[in-house]
Amino acid sequence: MNRKLLLTFTIGVFLLGMMELIISGILELMSSDLGISNALTGQLITVYAVSFAIFGPILVKATENFRPKPVILASLVIFILGNLIFGLSSTFLMLAVGRVVTALAAAVFIVKIMDMTVLLSTPAIRGRMIALVYMGFSAANVFGIPIGTLVGQQFGWRVIFWLVILLAVLVGLGIVVLTPNKKGDDLGDPVPDKILNMKNIALYIGITMSVLIGNYIVIGYISPLMTSNGYTIGDVSIALLIAGAGGMLGTILGGNMVDRMGTRKTLGIMLSLFMVTMALMPLLYGIPALFYINLFLWSLFQWSTSPTVQSGLVENVQGSAANVFSWNMSGLNLGIGIGAVIGGIYINWFDISFAPWLSVFIIAMGLLCTVFIKETEQSYQ
Repeated sequence: MNRKLLLTFTIGVFLLGMMELIISGILELMSSDLGISNALTGQLITVYAVSFAIFGPILVKATENFRPKPVILASLVIFILGNLIFGLSSTFLMLAVGRVVTALAAAVFIVKIMDMTVLLSTPAIRGRMIALVYMGFSAANVFGIPIGTLVGQQFGWRVIFWLVILLAVLVGLGIVVLTPNKKGDDLGDPVPDKILNMKNIALYIGITMSVLIGNYIVIGYISPLMTSNGYTIGDVSIALLIAGAGGMLGTILGGNMVDRMGTRKTLGIMLSLFMVTMALMPLLYGIPALFYINLFLWSLFQWSTSPTVQSGLVENVQGSAANVFSWNMSGLNLGIGIGAVIGGIYINWFDISFAPWLSVFIIAMGLLCTVFIKETEQSYQ
């Protein structure tokens, strides 16, 4: 796969990841500027996640007979439109419309980008290529949110969206120049799109949901969890930076491991280690150095499952993997939403310090799913 195209895809995924996550960093800036409550502004996260989860598979299905390149470009144009609406908004309704439009575009864009990555990669390095492209999403955690928050504080929150639009235009130009205008059957023997093992597909999506639910029970409330155990707000920023760095490394690690060991074994190892770091967390609050190390490893093991699951999905389809990628992304967004809800209910009734132990049981359900996965030969040659 062309390195320039790989970089273009990664930057595109970075932009989408940043737009999904940026609200948490500029929430108070937006609330103050527009005169709406923090609680209501926070619902823009839910609006995005629900729109992505519900409409993503429908739009991907509707565009499956078109060549990926024009669909990617069309979704990027709509993504720019959504950011334009959001950047010009003066009411919550306009903000919500902008978030819905952006989510619909992102749902198609990221799936088609991942599908093109599969099309243009040889089976021997497919896991690594998926991981490198998907690293854009984890990089959005490390760099996108802090940089976006800093820009918002210095120049106003709307400036962030003008910069995103500019970068999206550059990504679009890169796609126009570098992306071949081909479907899967143009790259080899034509094969019909077909799911080879629906049970495996369901199990992989189940793993995605269990990982995200377990993760967001904790990461969604990391600030009160840490401050209630003697840490400062500044410490929370450091923790998020450390977790983001772990996520980037974990994405690469997962892609390399799946190419060497296979999906089932990689998931078994990483989910087990993810559970261990969650179980240890409440025991390490009083030892900051060990707490931060554990946080880094927790994020590393969690993010390593993303390219692994996506490689597993590819192994269980013939032809395009766009539809199963879309289902998995819906499961991811639903997992984020469900995890945030469960975490909110938990901290209202129980000691927030022990929320990671609840996550252990939920992640264990994902580990159980790996037991029932049947290894298949890669069908996408």
